[in-house]
Amino acid sequence: FNASARRMAMPEIPEDLFLAAVREAVLADANWLPPIEGGSLYIRPFMFASEAFLGVRPAKQYKFMVIISAAGNYFRKGVNPVKIWVSQDYVRAAPGGTGAAKTGGNYAASLVPQAEATAKGCDQVVFLDAVEHRWVEELGGMNLFFVRSDGSVITPPLTGTILPGITRDSLIAMLREEGLDVREEPYAIDQWREEAENGTLLETMACGTAAVVTPVGTVASPAGEFHIGAGGIGQMTAKMRERLVGVQHGRIADTHGWVMRV
Repeated sequence: FNASARRMAMPEIPEDLFLAAVREAVLADANWLPPIEGGSLYIRPFMFASEAFLGVRPAKQYKFMVIISAAGNYFRKGVNPVKIWVSQDYVRAAPGGTGAAKTGGNYAASLVPQAEATAKGCDQVVFLDAVEHRWVEELGGMNLFFVRSDGSVITPPLTGTILPGITRDSLIAMLREEGLDVREEPYAIDQWREEAENGTLLETMACGTAAVVTPVGTVASPAGEFHIGAGGIGQMTAKMRERLVGVQHGRIADTHGWVMRV
């Protein structure tokens, strides 16, 4: 939150105030937790300028708030492999921009390409880099991991154009605890297709706060489609999702100090 605030020329929020606000909001809305499988309370801390001023400069007054929303499964079809569209005409962020900041403009930039993906019969859109239009970056709101047959896992590096997701950090830690060689390095769209077709790539998983861990089953573009794995939920994807959700729900010990009980 504070890293994004700094990039947007906004004030930082003291950690104790931030956590207290989240706690109070959760306590106030706890009864809205949906009693369904996959149900949760989605917590969104946010801040906006509230100064009565028209001009181009950082504001001198802001409001910090926390909103809570009852939520179910991120995708309507539940935890099943999703189909994603490779955006050809749009990019999410460019080097030196605000791609690594959790700011509304990044979501706005994804709306038209997401609508295009939906029109193509896909669940999500994946963006390539803005310079070469070759390197896989992230989905509209999720990071990606590529699980390979040699025991390695690749996830795109934090170069300032993708969000340093909290779930991404959690997955890196858990995958390494499984003994896998997790590498943060560029992964090309052509490599994705080639490794999916020759069997080097076993699974692709997308992750985010709302989607948690979701398998990617099909990748589509004007050049055609390719499929990943056997078409179901991969073993590592299922294991990572079960473990992360288990930690979140208190069924599995939180050995990292990720959970704050309310």
